[in-house]
Amino acid sequence: MAAVDTEVVVIGAGMAGLATAYELAQGGRDVTVLEQFAVGHRRGSSHGASRVFRLSYPDAGWVRLAQDALREWRRWEAETGGSLLRLTGSLDVGPHVPQNRGSLDACGVTSEVVAADAAMRRFGLRLDDGEPALFQPDAGVLSAARVLEHLGKAIRARGGRLAYESRVEQLHIGQGVVRAHTPSGPVTGRAAVVAAGPWAGGILAPLGLAPPVTVTRETVAYLSVDRADELPVLMCAGGPGVGDDRVVGTYALADAASILKVGVHHTGPEADPAADIAPDPVVAEWAVRWAADRLPGRGISLARSETCHYTNTTDERFVLERHGRVVVGSACSGHAFKFAPVIGATLAGLAVDAVHDSPT
Repeated sequence: MAAVDTEVVVIGAGMAGLATAYELAQGGRDVTVLEQFAVGHRRGSSHGASRVFRLSYPDAGWVRLAQDALREWRRWEAETGGSLLRLTGSLDVGPHVPQNRGSLDACGVTSEVVAADAAMRRFGLRLDDGEPALFQPDAGVLSAARVLEHLGKAIRARGGRLAYESRVEQLHIGQGVVRAHTPSGPVTGRAAVVAAGPWAGGILAPLGLAPPVTVTRETVAYLSVDRADELPVLMCAGGPGVGDDRVVGTYALADAASILKVGVHHTGPEADPAADIAPDPVVAEWAVRWAADRLPGRGISLARSETCHYTNTTDERFVLERHGRVVVGSACSGHAFKFAPVIGATLAGLAVDAVHDSPT
């Protein structure tokens, strides 16, 4: 049997990769993470300080998965000793509210219909007359940068290795092993997990394993907003390009005490992840107008904007699958971070199965 450097090679140190490596290391597995960029790079999908956590979805299957994730986030906090999730509640606004409420009810999750006067009194949020709104208390803001930092420290503390600026140029499946070829030489393992986000296709296509995804470059605006951290997570119908069926809606969450992060799902163009593309000023301008309309009297202005990759499937579901000794993890479509502990456990389980496979 061929000699190995590690049991499992994880390619990609974003949310999915580190979550997988953490679960493997926590289970006593020998794991090495290879990341082509430096710590904190902004060319993937996991950078930035904050991400939404919510239970409110139109499909009960997603609600149940979010319930599982909430329990696992609390486990991660206990294991890593860090506060990762701050509950603020979420407020859905728009025609999707009845369907979301039905899904929450089906899963036994508490929610509350909020009238326009109550929305203004409680949250300072302006609703149109008769506009439906739904509050769900078990939602909030994930400290995304802290999550990745804590996972990295925990992986190392349990004997795992994180190799940044180690680009995988080729993945080769050998006799009982997988070799990840980097500029400094190959790293050989019993199994590999490819969780490289928008970059995964280039690694997996030569093996015929590229997932059916489309990469887009999305714009996120950061607004100066008084008392932003007092707001619930907001999920509102509408956005620039209304009528384009890609638009899911506008979301907002507190990125800092007086900074509101605002984005619009699925409005970005298809993009090469290696290309430098500036943020879309139309989306940034929309965010300012939207916030000024919805949150009157809060002194709103644009602080900055940036881009983030979405790796999209047609139905927004995740690709979590094993092909022999190679596990493919594309946790994608702009809503995966909240499910990180469940995704990591799933991919880690597939990797353990791959390790236990007889040599090929």
